[in-house]
Amino acid sequence: MWPFRRRQPDSPKHKFKAGTKALRKQDFAQAIESLSAVCEAEPDNAAAAANLGMAYFRVGQYEAALQHLERAREHDSRNPKILLNLAAANNALDRVDEATDLLLRTLEIDPQHRDCHYNLAIAYWKKGRVPEAMAELELELALHPDHALAKQVADRLRQEYQTSPDE
Repeated sequence: MWPFRRRQPDSPKHKFKAGTKALRKQDFAQAIESLSAVCEAEPDNAAAAANLGMAYFRVGQYEAALQHLERAREHDSRNPKILLNLAAANNALDRVDEATDLLLRTLEIDPQHRDCHYNLAIAYWKKGRVPEAMAELELELALHPDHALAKQVADRLRQEYQTSPDE
């Protein structure tokens, strides 16, 4: 007997790998196809549901993204990546309060999670809470000085909300 198993291209494990690879290559249609098959075969697979949610997010199907990310959270409620992506989907749907709650929960789990302070800053900015947005951007940049988007948004906020010395 040959000591190695043959690959089974229809197995959930193989489809998960193919879907994740497609997601990394930004082939979202292929990612959705492969990961949907995994989620159907393995309804409790949080990683497949999270990746499928991200594929839908990347093609602008935010409701579908939200559905799959919620499913992932049901099976892995303390995963900061899932919570961060769920917050992004809520934010894309203008559910800023829900996004803010999820981001604050993410920071309770991992106070240094990359992009979390940045996304919280965006949510605060949308709510008109500029000082809090700036504080979150400063935290993000202190933790991740290479974060180009955080630098751009911080510069923009400084320019837009700069007060004159007389005020």
